[in-house]
Amino acid sequence: MVRRNTPQHYDALARSFHWLAAVLVATLVALGLYMTRLDFSEWKVRIYSWHETIGIALFVLTATQLYWRFRNPPPPLPPSAWIEQIVARISHACLFGLLVVLPVFGFLGSNAYGFPVRMFGLFEIPSPIVASEAVGETLIGIHALLSWILTGMASLHVAAALYHHFIRRDSILRRMIPSLRIRRDD
Repeated sequence: MVRRNTPQHYDALARSFHWLAAVLVATLVALGLYMTRLDFSEWKVRIYSWHETIGIALFVLTATQLYWRFRNPPPPLPPSAWIEQIVARISHACLFGLLVVLPVFGFLGSNAYGFPVRMFGLFEIPSPIVASEAVGETLIGIHALLSWILTGMASLHVAAALYHHFIRRDSILRRMIPSLRIRRDD
């Protein structure tokens, strides 16, 4: 039996998507900051490959998460000021939008620089563009800028969840945290 979101909680699959995406984003940010400071070496190429693979995996996860969210709408937001409702909707749309476009710019940028993207070192994803250092530089520049925007948006997302939990004392954070109690269906 597939569980669905309830008015009080996200279902286990939606929570899993959320927390896995959070871990992947944190990993990508850490790898991105680390790899851009390295001198060119075999190690740097390996770190880039991991970054690219995780980025493509995050893209697929996000697409799956959006599909699930479309088929299984999230719980309604608690009553609050209309401006908070609008900000919440816009910020979620921005987060999802960034999670979709960031990997695309990274993928295209790597290909434009002439570096094919290999998934887990097993197979190469075909390049849709020809190599061009100028295009690669532009695409990777956009990717870097969007990465900083995503990092800021994710930080605000965490801050808002903590605000709701500790200041507002509402259910926003609790509905995304996995339940630790064992629930029996009688």
